[in-house]
Amino acid sequence: MKLIWIVMFAISSLALIVVLMRNQLSRLSLKKVIVHWIIAATVLFLMNYFEFIEPYALPINPLTIGTTAVLGLPGIALLMGTQYLIG
Repeated sequence: MKLIWIVMFAISSLALIVVLMRNQLSRLSLKKVIVHWIIAATVLFLMNYFEFIEPYALPINPLTIGTTAVLGLPGIALLMGTQYLIG
C-alpha cells in the first residue's frame, strides 16, 4: 500500500513539473520565486552571521524564508517583532 502512494506521488510530481516547464510564463514565474527565496535566505543568513541585531537570531526555515521573500523588509520586522513578543 505504501508503495502505491509513493508511485502516485512520484507520477503526480513529474506531471506537475512537465506542466510547469511546458509554459514559458510558468517557467519565468517559477524562476522568479526561486530567486526571491534564495535572496531571502541569503539576507537571513547574513543578518544572523554578522549579528545585525544582537539579541535576535532569526531561524532559517521555509516559513521565515517565505515571509521574508513575500514581504521583504517588513517581513523581517514582523519576524523580529514576533520573536520579541514570544521571547
